Amino acid sequence: MATIKAFINRHSVLLYFVLTFVLSWGSILSVVGPGVKKLPDTQLPLVYLAILAGPSSAGLLLTGLVDGRVGFRALLSRLLRWRVEARWYAVALLTAPLLATMVSLALALFSSVFLPSIITTDAKASLLLSGLLVGLLVGVFEELGWTGFAVPRLRLRYNILVTGLIV
Repeated sequence: MATIKAFINRHSVLLYFVLTFVLSWGSILSVVGPGVKKLPDTQLPLVYLAILAGPSSAGLLLTGLVDGRVGFRALLSRLLRWRVEARWYAVALLTAPLLATMVSLALALFSSVFLPSIITTDAKASLLLSGLLVGLLVGVFEELGWTGFAVPRLRLRYNILVTGLIV
């Protein structure tokens, strides 16, 4: 048992990447099944949940195995600590949606297929709220693993550029 614990501690980041891949793709394959050509719309939410399961589950599992309760407390304190002013969080949260909307509007000049859904739908509030909810959930679940587990351990060994390239 001590040998397994030592192996996990020594190779925790590699195990994180392997577990993330296996859990995400294994979950997707369990939802979709082999040889599926077209996925029914009813299964899309399950596929999204399966994708999110990998990074968050692997990060939480390895945090528990490597650092135990102390690791969970440290993770929670990092999640709740505001490091910059609120306006920078707004910039981080709004940059991608605004950029995607601008690109879609520019492409819509050439084809109406690219018109953003927020313009073409009658249920604007519903679309906006569901988009915000999904975006926040994806961010939280993804970051539990990537910046909650992998990045801090990679930063012990590599500078920020190399860590970013690895992740």
